[in-house]
Amino acid sequence: MDALSELLRVIRLTGVAYIDAELSAPWAIQTPPPSAIAERLAPGAEMVIPYHLVPDGECYVQVKGEKPMAVAGGEVVMLPHGDVHVLSSQPGMEPMRITTEMTVKLTRPDSMARVRYGGGGARTRLICGFFACDEALSGHLVRNLPRLVQCGVGASNAAALLERTVRDSRQTPKPGAGAVFGKLSEMLFVDAISAYLETQPGLHGWTAGLRDGTVSRALALIHRKPDAQWTLESLARAVGVSRTALVEHFARCTGAAPMQYLSQWRLRLAADSLGHTDRAIKAIAEDAGFGSVAAFTRAFKREFGVAPAAWRRGRGEGARAPA
Repeated sequence: MDALSELLRVIRLTGVAYIDAELSAPWAIQTPPPSAIAERLAPGAEMVIPYHLVPDGECYVQVKGEKPMAVAGGEVVMLPHGDVHVLSSQPGMEPMRITTEMTVKLTRPDSMARVRYGGGGARTRLICGFFACDEALSGHLVRNLPRLVQCGVGASNAAALLERTVRDSRQTPKPGAGAVFGKLSEMLFVDAISAYLETQPGLHGWTAGLRDGTVSRALALIHRKPDAQWTLESLARAVGVSRTALVEHFARCTGAAPMQYLSQWRLRLAADSLGHTDRAIKAIAEDAGFGSVAAFTRAFKREFGVAPAAWRRGRGEGARAPA
């Protein structure tokens, strides 16, 4: 399995809150903060990523400080950093501001809400929702993505399947439709990220490592077996390169040494375990490769700004995300 698949396997991505909107020009809306929506519809979500699928028509998406992005029918746009944004039929329009209360009242996590709005002109359809995921585990991927990620919809990929499922559900609502929407949304995220990584020039950081054969193989091994007794020598041997080549490739792509990255990833997994399980801190420390709780506590505090016990009490609330 490749490095991206190994990471996506553990970040607990969940599709939440869906809207099937039919909009007629002229129209413009500003979204509420996605994090505020998540607090109501996905309690405990540490990171939320809005997305908009455009089956028909066209629109513009803009985040503060950047130029409007044109999104045509058959395309998807995601906002990996959860920015408040404006959707419109033409750029520069004064938007209607959608409040958190309006969104929560309209949507439910297990169904698709239908909306009609606008001035009666050219029509655009949007399927909107967001992904909830764990910040500590998804940070390697998300922090290296731009504020807007745009990609096309293939005839057989998840976005096309989602659009057909939404269209069919209008005619014949089916039990369990919310679960289907969620799974297709999660697949849409994977498709969009994969398409972006395949076509985007000038990648940097963790995402650049996915294109480097040496680093990609090392990342896949680390994420597949984080509790293995890796050394620089054994990891290089498993990848099939020298220790020097592994260090050079890894540092050029990720800015870190392989063993440093391994230690950071184990700490992120430890943070996830502290936040979502009741396992003893000693056992979590051992899994993270530390011989004592004291050593684990020092490393954890350097990475997250709080001690493991404090992180667990607040389930990570108020702690800073790792850099």
